[in-house]
Amino acid sequence: MAEQWQLEGDYVEACNCDVTCQCIWLEPPDDNVCTVSLVWHIRDGRYGDIDLSDLSVGMLVSTETGVMFAPDTGWNVVLLIDEAADDDQRAALEDIYFGRAGGIFAPVADTHVESAEVATVPVTFDRNGADLSVEMGDVVSMAVVGKRGFNEDLGTISPHPLTKSREMQTGKSTTATVTYDDEFSWDVSENNSYFGDFELANA
Repeated sequence: MAEQWQLEGDYVEACNCDVTCQCIWLEPPDDNVCTVSLVWHIRDGRYGDIDLSDLSVGMLVSTETGVMFAPDTGWNVVLLIDEAADDDQRAALEDIYFGRAGGIFAPVADTHVESAEVATVPVTFDRNGADLSVEMGDVVSMAVVGKRGFNEDLGTISPHPLTKSREMQTGKSTTATVTYDDEFSWDVSENNSYFGDFELANA
């Protein structure tokens, strides 16, 4: 039986969609494929008795053509784990993010993931309100600014699946590059980003 887990912290994503990610409304992404980097900085987290606080996790996703969450759309995934994690912490994070421990990632793994691999990288994650920056070794470089509208209010998006509140803030990437291999190599700078606080658990 999987251990109970809960994670809270900061989240940011940057994808190839120009203005806003259509996946939220189950519509095809720009260019009919999704290339996205997702990063979680865990401020407070546990997997059973294993403390996961102050670690970061990244996920690179490259999809087949079509709506990202359509049942027949396959994903290729690379999981990037903070090199600060010890063996037990790394195993726990793999169990969570590959869906083996239940929660939101279980149906994603069962329905969509066609291939998956893991790499360990050094991580720098900085957040100052609506400004975020992430460096994950030589693989991910991301800088995001919040997008404001009328009355200088920060935009929000809902329903976003990756937090308990279902709400994230809208942003724009000033830098969003990935360099891993031929499939996971892109520059989607100056495009859509979502970010905010996240809270996830399997119970």
